[in-house]
Amino acid sequence: MNQGWAERDGNEHYWPAQPPMIPPSFYATPTDPLVSPDYPGWWRRSVALAGRIWKPALLLHTIAAVPSLALTVPADVALTGEARDLQPAILGDQPGLSVLVPYLGATFVFLVAVVIASLIAAVATAINVQLVVQAATGQPVSLRTAAGAGLRRAPAVIGWALVANLLTSVALLMCVLPIFYVGAALMVLPVLVTLERGSGVSRSFTLFHADLGTSVSRVATVFAVTAATMFTFGMVEVFLEAVIGGVAGTVVAALFNGVYLLVAGVLVTPLLVTAYADMRARLEPFSTAYLMPHPINNPTT
Repeated sequence: MNQGWAERDGNEHYWPAQPPMIPPSFYATPTDPLVSPDYPGWWRRSVALAGRIWKPALLLHTIAAVPSLALTVPADVALTGEARDLQPAILGDQPGLSVLVPYLGATFVFLVAVVIASLIAAVATAINVQLVVQAATGQPVSLRTAAGAGLRRAPAVIGWALVANLLTSVALLMCVLPIFYVGAALMVLPVLVTLERGSGVSRSFTLFHADLGTSVSRVATVFAVTAATMFTFGMVEVFLEAVIGGVAGTVVAALFNGVYLLVAGVLVTPLLVTAYADMRARLEPFSTAYLMPHPINNPTT
């Protein structure tokens, strides 16, 4: 049932079969730019879309990295310094909690900086999603136009990102297995919040469960790509910090981490958008035509 276009629909349209009265242009076919019949098709579409948007996407994430690094680098330097100063106090068995106050304060500031940076990244992802949609629907790929559309969804994206972070934190406290499940089910949340008004966490879980085989294969690949990239850049970051040392090493390592964010931002978003499209198409009628800004034939009329 789930192995090819012809087996999914006798009319060679995408499975599940489209309801009557929907114009043929809204059927997902094997040439749909976003919806794929299988895993290789999903990967090919994602790579093709990444190739079309990489220049404006790279500029977007470079702009987003400036305030993020301006917040996280000083906080990281301060936390590293406090941790270094705390070691002699701990080894010397100095009494009282007063020695921990500066370190705890630096930790709190660092965590706040990380949360703010993650919210900036969420807004950048919403704009990047619009770039992918432009490329998929045949529109000119314009960062200015994508920013206008993405920023209008910024409040919803930020709000649901906070909810997702809270749910992920709760799942982490419960055990390892829940964190993987919740993280996988919420991976396309930024995409659906950007493209669907009024949708949120429950919708993300619904899409994930529509076809677990499809969802797990896409999400696992995105996770693997992200983890591999993070590991590679992380090793270089640790090496730079060890070789340079001191405050300069911390700064250089943090700036290099910004390079990772640029690369991940360009590569991961097309994977997420196409994964969202595949999940949604397995749940309900959906094709790239639904994302056209002004379709000639509206399927709801």
